[in-house]
Amino acid sequence: MRFEPLYCLVLSTALAGAARAAPGAADPLPRTSAQSVGMSAERLRHMNEFFKIETERHEAAGYVVMVARDGKLVDASAIGYRNLERHLPMTLDTRFRIASMSKPITTVAVLMLYEQGYFQLDDPVSRFLPEFADSRVFAGVDAAGKMLTESAKRPITIRELLTQTSGLGYLPGFDTKTPLANVYGAMHPDPHATLAQTVRRIASLPLYFQPGHGWRYSYADDVLGRLVEVVSGMPFGRFLQERIFQPLKMDSTGFSLTAGDAPLLATMYKPDTEGDLEVSHSPWLNDPTDTQVWPSGGGGLISTAGDYLRFAQMLANGGSLDGRQILSPVTVSLMTHNQVPPDAMLDYWGPDSLGLGYGLGVGVEIDAAHAPQADMDGDYAWGGIFDTHWIVSPRTGVVAVLLTQVDPTGAPMPRRTEANFQNLLFGAVDAMHPPGSAGRR
Repeated sequence: MRFEPLYCLVLSTALAGAARAAPGAADPLPRTSAQSVGMSAERLRHMNEFFKIETERHEAAGYVVMVARDGKLVDASAIGYRNLERHLPMTLDTRFRIASMSKPITTVAVLMLYEQGYFQLDDPVSRFLPEFADSRVFAGVDAAGKMLTESAKRPITIRELLTQTSGLGYLPGFDTKTPLANVYGAMHPDPHATLAQTVRRIASLPLYFQPGHGWRYSYADDVLGRLVEVVSGMPFGRFLQERIFQPLKMDSTGFSLTAGDAPLLATMYKPDTEGDLEVSHSPWLNDPTDTQVWPSGGGGLISTAGDYLRFAQMLANGGSLDGRQILSPVTVSLMTHNQVPPDAMLDYWGPDSLGLGYGLGVGVEIDAAHAPQADMDGDYAWGGIFDTHWIVSPRTGVVAVLLTQVDPTGAPMPRRTEANFQNLLFGAVDAMHPPGSAGRR
């Protein structure tokens, strides 16, 4: 299915003014000119033009891009369409399924409770979730092909969940080689189970390795969401709303949408066999207005670019925004420094992760000289499977978000959106200066 007529309309409308704000939509951060904070307005326009061309090439239906430096918004652009068939343009208040960009938010929730003294990071999670007290670990297969397991030598810790070193596995597609692929692939979380029920099912599955003896992307953040429920005594979604989203004025973020906001959700597209776009009907895409869907801390949140920019800016500021302290700067430093072996991410993800480490819930650049895209040592981020991206760059003061909605199922080759985004973003930095010199907030 081709959309050439719609892309002609994109050229004349969606980028004519570079950004299209919804009526009444407020800037997520104070605005300033790019030049005043050492960035190039011309190169930011070039970045937006690049993503306009990406829509013409059918790489995505549309994008929303937001860029800040030193706590000031310098670019907010809505490009293309949130729904091609109905000719609905992207706007700055378009909602997106942010997938694994949920994980850093879950991490912040856990660290808030850690700061309050409820637990130590190296405490066994079974102290609060007893279903993890007797974990089993994959130990091979016998001559008949039957899977063998052994007892875990020690319990999974909270830190190991935060660093993806617990031994847990993940959704279908994250393992196509081992006997555990079928075990985890058959789990298929019931969308209307409670978080407690889902985590009990996760706890019943064998671990890939002894806790702390490897790195593997996993259901860890869903377990952490349940930890937040048990420790705080309130539902996970409510905790996020009251302790993070409301204080940060992230008014458009949550696990579901109201009927009134549902039309603002960007349609999920996927590549078809001819390299064009078609609507995705993935079984993982739940009804966004269904308030009974289990709150997945690993991938269930819906948000906007502006909301997520505020969350990222809070981290960039050392845990505070607009006078609201969410985390201590010390805890943010702990979260955003590497805590895994330097080759862990490379071994798991492959060459596209060269130079990348992992802190608590975020990827951390530890070798920018060999990274496959523009980076600086200490930059941190964690994107989502639907091609959603954000980055905080402490050495430059740059914070940025790029959101689109592309289901990668069936894509002929890995997408390069993140690399393109970061190359263009850092190419727009005109001058280096100490963080805070332009009045970060």
